[in-house]
Amino acid sequence: MLLFLVLGIFAGVLTTVAGMGGGLFLVAVVGLLRGPHEALAITSPALLVSNIQRTVMYRQAVDRRVAALLSSGAIPGAILGGVLLPALPSVLVTLLLVATTALALLRARGLLSISPGRKSLVLAGSGIGALAATSGGAGFLVAPVVMSTGLRGLPYVATVSCCAVALHVGRVAGYGISGLLVAELLPPILVLLAGLVTGNLIASRFREKIPAGVESKIELGALVLTAVLALVGIAHSA
Repeated sequence: MLLFLVLGIFAGVLTTVAGMGGGLFLVAVVGLLRGPHEALAITSPALLVSNIQRTVMYRQAVDRRVAALLSSGAIPGAILGGVLLPALPSVLVTLLLVATTALALLRARGLLSISPGRKSLVLAGSGIGALAATSGGAGFLVAPVVMSTGLRGLPYVATVSCCAVALHVGRVAGYGISGLLVAELLPPILVLLAGLVTGNLIASRFREKIPAGVESKIELGALVLTAVLALVGIAHSA
């Protein structure tokens, strides 16, 4: 439980500072501890509340039009992915995590551009929701799509958090329907949630003082670590 608390604090700080990365990191680490299916089920409710908190903190900066368009596609896509998740083998779920992490690294290094534009945000949200529910790669996919609309800085972080709320609502609903969310998972969910909320509050106090360019380096470092953990997870699943 102490490890879950520390992981939550780290993930909360990471996502509040860089706008993404915390969710992928949590899924990778918890996947090593509990398996990929339980990792997705444990992290999603905690990440839902964490992103609600972050959205409330920065609510004045949210681009409501972008958030509404992405969310209208993300919720049904995430529900569908959550319902289908139990039928997927553990190795395949872990491979999906590795794939989304690798793509996130390419984007962070400027080698991959994802720019669907405002008109295709609903369709993009649907695909993001489905993949997020089966791999935990929500942050990686939401972040560049939101950035492609021209948002930067605090409006970017706030809008990503708002869209992530919709994603996790769909994921929790899908996992509930499929039977992945059970009462036995409540203790680690609550401890993880406590850590995430604490991390959000800690990072909100110093985020604006971080020099330009440092956020991207933090994001890149977290993605590299996540990729390594995901690869270890494949070996463990095999």
